[in-house]
Amino acid sequence: MAFSGVKWLWGFRKLRCERLHSVRLLNLMTREGIDYFGLVRCDGGEINFFLLEKEYKILMSILDKTDIKVYSVYCKGVPFVIKARRNRWGLVLGLVIYLGIIFLSSLFIWDIRVVSNTDTPHNVIIKNLETLGCFEGAFLPEIDFENLCIDYVGKYREFSWISVNVKGTVAYVEIQEKKLHSEQTQEPRNLIASHGGIIEDFSVYEGRSHVAAGNVVKPGDLLVSGVVENKEGAYRLCRARGEVMATVDTTLTVEVPFCYQKQVYTGRRFEEKRIRFFNLTFPYFSDNVPKDITCTSLRETESAVLFEVIELPLSIEKQVYREYTAKDFVYSEEEAESAAEALMKRKLSDELPDAELISVETEEKKTETSYILTLNIKCRMDITTPADIETQ
Repeated sequence: MAFSGVKWLWGFRKLRCERLHSVRLLNLMTREGIDYFGLVRCDGGEINFFLLEKEYKILMSILDKTDIKVYSVYCKGVPFVIKARRNRWGLVLGLVIYLGIIFLSSLFIWDIRVVSNTDTPHNVIIKNLETLGCFEGAFLPEIDFENLCIDYVGKYREFSWISVNVKGTVAYVEIQEKKLHSEQTQEPRNLIASHGGIIEDFSVYEGRSHVAAGNVVKPGDLLVSGVVENKEGAYRLCRARGEVMATVDTTLTVEVPFCYQKQVYTGRRFEEKRIRFFNLTFPYFSDNVPKDITCTSLRETESAVLFEVIELPLSIEKQVYREYTAKDFVYSEEEAESAAEALMKRKLSDELPDAELISVETEEKKTETSYILTLNIKCRMDITTPADIETQ
């Protein structure tokens, strides 16, 4: 069981009560408002549970007036460490100073982490925060995080919102960039055909239609124009929006060579280790990594945590290099066919994601070097694709 640093600082005990008195004890603690935690019922009916030391003293004063027996299994925490070493004042003083330093350090930001996925590099976001007074080493009580977030969005207008939450000594940043979605911008455009086919029906929400049901169109033909005429006969530009459903005949082909190359790890592995303190790094171990090695690289970071609660600005960074070679392999006909089917499934999903399939004809061809899979597809789909109108 993992106990928080607060419980460790207060001190806690594990207690045991026999089956005969367990129900009465639990009722008594509930009635008196004594908070226990980690309750476990054993097979024999006895119970084990934990109490903070201050709650234990209250319980003992109450149990002195009853016949309920409770046994202390063990005790842990700062008060017991000090009590056990009360004659070693130097150690006690050092512990007090250490805890004081830990308490004071909790009043500062030791690390800033951006946890949102953004197009803007995270180090740029962190530098922006620094200009507003939020940086590694900043004194937490002096930062008004509500105003900080307001000031950030006001100063850096490419972001729509930001949130900074401090947990322990680490500031976690969530941030959202402004996105100009295609349907939100007002740039004028036409809608043209992405595929050739026969028009079945259409709906125009904005713009002027250039097709009718039964028309045959080719890829690139104009379907909905962004140039419209008003009642006075004048023309204006708009952002064409609509849906044009058509019956489309198309062909998809994938080819899988029988011979291919694959990465095979040799088993050789090299490591570089560094100690990171705030933004400073100190190398302390490194294998002799060959310069001409062909390898993959993976970085691992392990942060130091105190009492499983307080994250320290100290971490060990490890860079692992794994050597590999490119080896030639040969597909059997069955393996090549399976690989081609998997590739075709992915291609069908990418190129015709919303199409309603009417019929599919499959063609297979085997050459001396590869397996070729072709699908002749008839489907029903929206064939509109945007094309910007040049206004200059």
